[in-house]
Amino acid sequence: MATIIALRGRANCGKSETIRILPELLVQNGYQQIRSNLGTHVDFTAVLEKNRTLVGITSAGDTFDLVHDSLQELIDDGCEICVCACRTHDRGGHGTNAAIDTFAEYQKRYVEKTISSDHAQANRADAQRILDEIENLV
Repeated sequence: MATIIALRGRANCGKSETIRILPELLVQNGYQQIRSNLGTHVDFTAVLEKNRTLVGITSAGDTFDLVHDSLQELIDDGCEICVCACRTHDRGGHGTNAAIDTFAEYQKRYVEKTISSDHAQANRADAQRILDEIENLV
C-alpha cells in the first residue's frame, strides 16, 4: 500500500539530520540507490529500490509548498513509500502536516522525533525506526 512516513517534531530538533542518515541505512539493508542529490544540497531527495518497490526520501522544508512539491516529485517518480519530515503542529492549518494530508491515496504513518541530549544517538535510533517501518511495508 502506498505510504507516506513522516518524521514529526518541533523546529530544530534533528529531523533533517535523521532523514540524512536514512539512505545509508537503506543501502546497508540491500536497497539500491536510483538517484540522489544528497551531499550536493542542504535539502535533498533520494530514490532507492528493493524488491521492485521504490522508496523516496526528501528532507525539503518546513513549509506546505516545499513538503507538498517534494512529495509530489517522489510520487511522480513512482515511489510507493515516501519519507519526509513535518512539524509537530501546523499553524493556521496550511503547514507541513496539511501538505502530507493532500495525498489522500497514501496511508500516513508518523514517527515522533526523539528528543535527547545525545543528538547523534537519537537521530540514528529514529532513522532505524523509520527503516523498520519501511521494511514492514516492502
